[in-house]
Amino acid sequence: MTLITAESVVAPAVEVPAVETLPTETPTYTAFAAGPGGQSFVQKQLELPKLGQFDVAVAIICCGVCYTDTMYAAMAEGMVVGHEIIGRVEFKGEAVTNVDIGDTIGFGYIRSTCLECQFCLSGQENMCPKRTTFTDGIGGLANASVWDSRFVYKIPSSIEPRHAGPLTCAGAAVFGALYGYNISPTATVGVVGLGGLGHLAIKFAKAWGCKVVAISSTHEKKKDALAFGAHEFICTKDPITTTTKMDYILNTHVGDLPWDIFVSLLITNGTLINLGIAAKLSMEIPYMPALFNQLKVVGSLVASRHVVNKMFEFAARHNIRPEIEEYDMTAKGCREGFKRVTEQQARYRVVLNVPKNLAM
Repeated sequence: MTLITAESVVAPAVEVPAVETLPTETPTYTAFAAGPGGQSFVQKQLELPKLGQFDVAVAIICCGVCYTDTMYAAMAEGMVVGHEIIGRVEFKGEAVTNVDIGDTIGFGYIRSTCLECQFCLSGQENMCPKRTTFTDGIGGLANASVWDSRFVYKIPSSIEPRHAGPLTCAGAAVFGALYGYNISPTATVGVVGLGGLGHLAIKFAKAWGCKVVAISSTHEKKKDALAFGAHEFICTKDPITTTTKMDYILNTHVGDLPWDIFVSLLITNGTLINLGIAAKLSMEIPYMPALFNQLKVVGSLVASRHVVNKMFEFAARHNIRPEIEEYDMTAKGCREGFKRVTEQQARYRVVLNVPKNLAM
């Protein structure tokens, strides 16, 4: 009989994956900070933050422009905004396991969360009270970034970076509402506002299987709305003649709206879901119609990580892509792109591409 001791046991060899770490010298990168009132941008050279064990250092390829970016740029001079970011992993910390060097990834609104609270532990880390966002540090108007790898997403190979950028925020926002509120594919869904979020809401809801009604104050949007997949178009400047009642209305518009019209378009037990973000906005909902028809008025914030990954799978499967305008990520390009978004002239999402001379 052979006695087995701890010394006699030889552990099997374990292959340790190679980990790329940042060079010992502090690398610098180029960023574009907001000027006064968000009307201009200033090119700056900054030091790349130290790489933590869960962090990835990313060479940014492009970044979409969200209306939220224009708000922060206008409020905080010197801030580097941008949260529809697509890039390539260049280096990673020793604890990173979900992405590899060379992967194309997307990331944006949420930088990290505590991963310990009831929301994080139940898959709702997007609601974490300790979450940090792109505003807590450097955003995506740069040629490089360091981000928590646990909040980045692999981009399907069939989706180009320029199309993937807007999906990380606008796409995730509208998909998150469809997914989070368990909207049935047999539902009739209204979409208010045919901008960056709205045009994607139509595309996602159509692919979801819903009957889609586009609602706009602009007659000129009708042709595009129907091309995106809407079954019906309503212009709020005209008398409402439709007999269609909607189970859900996704409001993607920012600003004061004719809430009484939207309430009248909802079916009994219908739901108005607000997605647009505004600095100051109040809602005057007709009380008695809401009461007697048991209507619900709710909000939907940025999607959780699980839902964002589901959104990319869905977009790849159904060939859903945003309609975009492209500009170089330069001080001039940032200014022009932000002006298009601020003035609500973009058709339908602005994407800023890092030019070759600034690529990492």
